[in-house]
Amino acid sequence: MDSTSWTLQQKLVLALGALAFMMDGCANQILGVAIPAILAEWQISKAAMAPVAAIGLAGITFGAICGGLIADRIGRRWTLIMALLLFGISTMGAVLAPDPFTLAIVRFFDGLGLGAAIPSGAAMLTETSPPRRRAIAIAIGMAFIPFGGFLAGVLGGLMLPVFGWRSLFLLVGAAAIVTSLLFVLCMPESPFFLALRPERERELNKVMRRLKGPIASSSRFFDVAPTHERRKFSALFAGRLRLETISVWLGFFFCLLATYSLFSWLPTLLHGRGFGVASTSFIMGSFNGGATFGGLLSGLLIQRHGVRLPLMAMTAIASGIALLLCALPLDPAFPAPILLIFTLLGLLLAGVHNGFYTLSALIYPSELRATGIGAAAAFGRVGAIASSFTSVIAMNFEGGAAYFGLIALALIAAVWSVKMVKLPAGAPLLAR
Repeated sequence: MDSTSWTLQQKLVLALGALAFMMDGCANQILGVAIPAILAEWQISKAAMAPVAAIGLAGITFGAICGGLIADRIGRRWTLIMALLLFGISTMGAVLAPDPFTLAIVRFFDGLGLGAAIPSGAAMLTETSPPRRRAIAIAIGMAFIPFGGFLAGVLGGLMLPVFGWRSLFLLVGAAAIVTSLLFVLCMPESPFFLALRPERERELNKVMRRLKGPIASSSRFFDVAPTHERRKFSALFAGRLRLETISVWLGFFFCLLATYSLFSWLPTLLHGRGFGVASTSFIMGSFNGGATFGGLLSGLLIQRHGVRLPLMAMTAIASGIALLLCALPLDPAFPAPILLIFTLLGLLLAGVHNGFYTLSALIYPSELRATGIGAAAAFGRVGAIASSFTSVIAMNFEGGAAYFGLIALALIAAVWSVKMVKLPAGAPLLAR
């Protein structure tokens, strides 16, 4: 696996993983696209939808934790298939919701599937790619999450005015179910997972021949068994790591507070400013379209200039754009500049998010790295959940100025958190 070329079959696995991430991003974003239409049909206030968005994000948080544990027990393939099936069925189930309470329950189960798909999909891409290609594989796969959000915006613009919001949930849910069935037929299990289970040696041989081509029948495959060192969660706060852990946690929190404030509530704000359903959906599509390229751009900048400078620069520019939006009138008569602004903002926020993942990977020693990254990402979801309430309060208080001001303040706090991180003396050049 490590010493041979990146074969066509391995690239096909990457394509399947990217498809899963695209479906995840699309299903995650359709609620934000559909909220204005739901408010109009049910004759409810924006505040009534805040718990729906928050509970969905809580489901994603629990799903991410549980998905990683399940993938290590039963395998990446079946965890990914079950995650796709769960959020596909739940997304379709939203069609039957008669009120916000029922929709919130459905979105929680939707979130469980959405969250579980990320760790199992990332593990699959990592373990079916050569080492020198793994970073590229993960970057390409993750880029399809915002692309799925872009697709949700485009579909919303086309379908909401004609067929209503239920048609959007029905189509995306059905597509996720079809994708899960495709994975049953086409997605192999991770060879690294199989190598740790001697009873599945025959399946491992079959998978390796599929991924790498003709292999001698006498070949035997193995992986190094994981060590059983004690890795205490409290070690994240021991010695020098205490400040780094707190700083990265806060960075993730404020980054996702800003990002999800836009994901979930920007369509509602635009609708209140006179934007039609179609134009609102296309603006959200442009935001997610920019995010599709933001993660890739962030990776290139970090590779060239280290993590600290690009991360601080992207966060500072994004906060400046948010401050500009506090004073800028959002006029439906001039959609082109607005499309450009939100495309750039989506690009920057996606780059910041990827940058925090890179930063957290650099500050922790290898024996704590997975624990540190997972804990930071989970704390970031708390910021995403909080955005469901802070955004509504800001919009009710001073409208667009307070809403974009909240996003700007969150990003300024994220810049401060990066500045507070003290990278270890032996950190690689990438950490500059």
